[in-house]
Amino acid sequence: MRVFTAEEVFELAPMAQVVECLRLAFAAGHRVSPRQVATIPGGKGDRLLLYMPAFDPEGGGAVKLATIFPDNGMSSLPTIQAALVVFSSRGTPVAVLDGAAVTRLRTAAASALASTYLSRADSTRLLIVGTGALAPYMALAHCTVRPIGEVGVWGRCGERASATAAQIRALVGQQVNVRTVPSLDGAAQTADIICCATSSAHPLLEGEWLRCGAFVDLVGSFSPERREADDETVRRARIFVDTFDGALTEAGDLLDPLRRGVISEARIEGELADLVSSRVTGRCHDQEIILFKSVGTAVEDLAVAQMIVKRAR
Repeated sequence: MRVFTAEEVFELAPMAQVVECLRLAFAAGHRVSPRQVATIPGGKGDRLLLYMPAFDPEGGGAVKLATIFPDNGMSSLPTIQAALVVFSSRGTPVAVLDGAAVTRLRTAAASALASTYLSRADSTRLLIVGTGALAPYMALAHCTVRPIGEVGVWGRCGERASATAAQIRALVGQQVNVRTVPSLDGAAQTADIICCATSSAHPLLEGEWLRCGAFVDLVGSFSPERREADDETVRRARIFVDTFDGALTEAGDLLDPLRRGVISEARIEGELADLVSSRVTGRCHDQEIILFKSVGTAVEDLAVAQMIVKRAR
């Protein structure tokens, strides 16, 4: 059984190929079992263990075990850590991969895949809201599928925003102008794509800031109690999700306005599998505002892990 470090995962999984492998996976109809969540005792805040299995039509599978320790930042440790075990179609464990690296790649690639259907093809200005470990990969993914020439980075801490901008610059190259932005509302008003990857419990993005034609990508919150965008954002936008099951269970950005009657469930037009299979229509014209909300699915972990194992062979 082979073990893949984070460095090997990134080396074997170029972003463009990750996006394409997700496109094929969502079209193939992989089977996902319900995500299991357990509470881990000790520490400050909720410490969680997530168990996420998925299987392909031939019986091959993968299961990710992820821990979420909100207090790890005080010890300079990652909040989310994970291991991903890959099984053959005969049930044999064949590999263990660094799960955090796979999660960053597949989360970013899922948004980029959605962007190919939902953002304007001529989008050049990207705004990254958040300075966590995921942020640089979100920028890389969006730059991979759209002709991004300018990336703005906003965070509550200026020092961390500068560090994130430097990481993005190293990933996307010097041909893209990467800079921090002092004002979230000002940057949002001119952005073609706005990607929020934060752990905020309260909305940061306001719908009144959005320009016509904007694509809003919400990836940070995966809890019914947390939101990154306000009511006006969901009210103005056409809405798509990565999976209906996940979004209608965990996405506070949708569950909260649904519960209060701000929007109806019918406003959620489709999931990624619908987009890649042409069961629903993505962007229809350049003036519409479109929102994509993802909470993650084990289908993505399985697809990326199998691609990496295959490439290594």
